[in-house]
Amino acid sequence: MRKRTKFSIIFIISLFILITIALIYTNKWTKDFQEFLKTQGGIEHATVNDVVITETKDSIKEWEVYAAVAQYDNDKVTATMHDIVGNYYKNNEVVMSFTAPRGKYNSDDKKIELLDSVKIVGKDNIKLTADRIFWTTTEDKIYAEGNIVINKNNELIALSEKGAVTKDMKFMEISDKAEIRVYKEYKDKGKVLK
Repeated sequence: MRKRTKFSIIFIISLFILITIALIYTNKWTKDFQEFLKTQGGIEHATVNDVVITETKDSIKEWEVYAAVAQYDNDKVTATMHDIVGNYYKNNEVVMSFTAPRGKYNSDDKKIELLDSVKIVGKDNIKLTADRIFWTTTEDKIYAEGNIVINKNNELIALSEKGAVTKDMKFMEISDKAEIRVYKEYKDKGKVLK
C-alpha cells in the first residue's frame, strides 16, 4: 500500500472517531440540558406590557381584564398580571368593575384570580373588597377570601373571611367569621346601627 493511501485511511478513521465522540457528547449535553429545563420548570417566559384578556361566550363579552404588565409562562399556561383593572358584563352591559395590584389568568380552565386588596364596585353601588377573588366562566359565582367587606350604600355592611356573590352582584353568601351590620337613616340621628 502506498504511503498516501495509508495516510488517507488513517485520516478518515480518525475523523470518524472524532465525529462519533462529538455526537455522543452532544447527545449527553442535550439530555442534560433537557433535564435541567424540566427541573427548572422550563425557561419559556414572555413579559408583555398593556395586556387585555377578554372572555366571550356565544360572541358576547363576559369579562375583560387589562394589566399594565403580564408575565406569561407557556409551560404552565398561566399569565401573572400586575396593575389590573377590568369589567364584568351581563347582556353587553357593565355590571361591575374591579381593580387589583396583581392577579393570575389560567387559559386552560379559564380561571381569573385577583390578589392583594382587590376592589369591586357593582352597578347598584355595591362595593366588595377582599384579599383574593376568583372565578371561572363555568360558574355564575365570584368567590372571595380573606378580609371581605361588602358594602351596599353604607346601609348594609357584611364582613367575613369567605364568601361569594353572583356575577351581577344581586345575591351574596358569606361564611367563616361572618358579621352583618344594617344601618338605618334617621333625620335627627343620622345613620344608626339597627
